[in-house]
Amino acid sequence: MSYIEQFEAELTNKLNSTEDKAAIIRWISEKVLESYKNGITAGQKGARVIRKGESHRREESGIAK
Repeated sequence: MSYIEQFEAELTNKLNSTEDKAAIIRWISEKVLESYKNGITAGQKGARVIRKGESHRREESGIAK
């Protein structure tokens, strides 16, 4: 199961529970921060992050590829 699939499953469970909205928002914030920190750490270790899809770099004409 990928990170996103796991996150979606956990979020669905939380939304279907009786947990209050403030607690769910805090949980989401913690997960986003954890993911961000993991990305920074991976970058510092020299790991290449390869994303599927088109490049966001612009060509000389100023139009995204």
